[in-house]
Amino acid sequence: MNTAPSQGAGSGGTRIQSVARASQLLLRVAHYREGASVKELAADLGLALPTTYHLTNTLLDQGLLSRNGQRRFVLGDATAVLAQAYVRNGGASERLLVALKRLADETHETVYLVDWAESEIRVRASVESSQTVRVGDVTAGPYEHAHARANGKVLLAWAPPEIRDAYLARHPLTKLTPNTIVSRDRLAQELARVHATGVARDLEEYEEGVSCLAAPFLLHGEVVAAFGISVPTDRFRLNETALEHTLLHVIGSITGTAAT
Repeated sequence: MNTAPSQGAGSGGTRIQSVARASQLLLRVAHYREGASVKELAADLGLALPTTYHLTNTLLDQGLLSRNGQRRFVLGDATAVLAQAYVRNGGASERLLVALKRLADETHETVYLVDWAESEIRVRASVESSQTVRVGDVTAGPYEHAHARANGKVLLAWAPPEIRDAYLARHPLTKLTPNTIVSRDRLAQELARVHATGVARDLEEYEEGVSCLAAPFLLHGEVVAAFGISVPTDRFRLNETALEHTLLHVIGSITGTAAT
C-alpha cells in the first residue's frame, strides 16, 4: 500500500496514494460531459496507462464508474448515492463555513453561501452583518429569483446549459426593481461576463437600496458554491473595490490561489 505524508491543513496522519488517485480520477471523469477514455484520463492525471486501467476497473466493480454507449467512462450509478446524500445534508462543510465566517469578520457585512440542490438553488449558510445599518438577514433555504441576484448569477453562469435553461424555464425573469434584467438575451450577456471575469454583481436588481457581490468556489473548473456579500448600496459604492479584493482573497485561501 502506497502512503504519503499528510499535506492537508488541519489534520495529521498519512494519505493513501491509490485512494487519492481514484478520487482524482472520479473528479476528472465528472469534468467530461461526453465521457472520457483511459488514455485521456491517464494524460490528464499524469498516470501510466496500466495504473489508469487498474483504477478504472476497480471503480467499475464498485459501481462508481460506468461506460456509456460510446464505451467512454462516465460516473456510475453508485455516485448518485453520494450526490443525494450531499443534497440532503443541509449544512455546509467546515472549511466553507470557516471561510464564510472569515469573510464576515473581514468585511463586517452580511455574507452568504449558495449552491445547487439538484435542479434548484438554495442558501446553505449565512452570517449577518455587524454594522449598525445593514441589509435584512439571509436565511438558509430556497433561493428565489437567481437572475436578479449576484450568487444566483454565479451558479447560472457556471451551470451546464441544459440545467441553466431548465431553471430559467421554471423561473420567469420577474422584474423586481427598475434595474432587474428581464431579457433572456441581456441575461445571457451578463452571465457570459460573469463567467469571464469571475465576479457577479447585483446593483439593486433584487432589492432597491441593496447591492451584492459574489464569486464562485470552483473545484476542477466546476462550481461547488458561490460566496456572496450583501451591502446597503451607499456603503457598497464606497467600498466595492475592497469588498471584491477580500471576497476573492478569502475564496483563494481555500483553493490555494490566494494572492500573497
